[in-house]
Amino acid sequence: MHRSRALTRMLSVGLAAAAAVACASANPRPTVLTISEIRARPVVRGEWIDNYNTALASIVAMMTNELKLPDVRASLYFHRDRNAFRAALEVDGYTPEAARITADTLGAVSGYRRVLINEDELERVPWPARIALLAHELTHTLQYEWSGGTRGTSDQWLREGFAEWVEVQALIRFGFTTPARARAAIADRIRDAGGVRAFPRLSQMVTFPDWVLLAGRLPQEAFYGFAGTATERLIERHGLEKVIEYFQLFALSDDRLDNFRRAFGQDFTEFEAAFMETFGR
Repeated sequence: MHRSRALTRMLSVGLAAAAAVACASANPRPTVLTISEIRARPVVRGEWIDNYNTALASIVAMMTNELKLPDVRASLYFHRDRNAFRAALEVDGYTPEAARITADTLGAVSGYRRVLINEDELERVPWPARIALLAHELTHTLQYEWSGGTRGTSDQWLREGFAEWVEVQALIRFGFTTPARARAAIADRIRDAGGVRAFPRLSQMVTFPDWVLLAGRLPQEAFYGFAGTATERLIERHGLEKVIEYFQLFALSDDRLDNFRRAFGQDFTEFEAAFMETFGR
């Protein structure tokens, strides 16, 4: 799941997005791109990406070759505008009200081997932002793979935070930013939003409805950056493999607190308290 309005500014890069409004397709059916069918050659520099086939080929190559993540198996459905995106969410099982709120708040939503995208929203931002969204959403499809094809009860802040972490890695590796600039940009967004104390605790960001509700109330760049920073803390202290193991445990059990303890060797409440206390130090 990726922010919508927030795509008009690049969180990790700090670039101003020059809005380029594209005409929506007259065809109500979505454009579908399936990862396994893409034949474009991957590139290593972001400025060489100017179409979705090259973008997807390059992002997947970066995820598998550099981050050592598993192969991505997914199809992306580009719906022409917000109304088409909302309708697709309803077909996917959302209630009309939930679909409306989600379509108004987010630019894309992922599930098992699929990504639903509001193409009109995506076309309004430059390629660095599009690359960020695609990397973010493809990471969500891996989370479904790890948990056996279902979402499970894994914490939404960690789902979003890990997708945010991969997104930032993509922006760094494609040359749009550096690790230092990315961290500084995130810290600035959080500070401008009122600092860490202005955010709910991680335990208030556990479910998908929790997240969507908060995403509609808080500055989204800062909100996603906050979750990404918490996830980065876990990766730094326990390793990327442990974050992957956390998601894999949901294929066997929906006990979210026990899965957190088994993966990271500490209680969730202990981690939450330490993160809130030491954030920014």
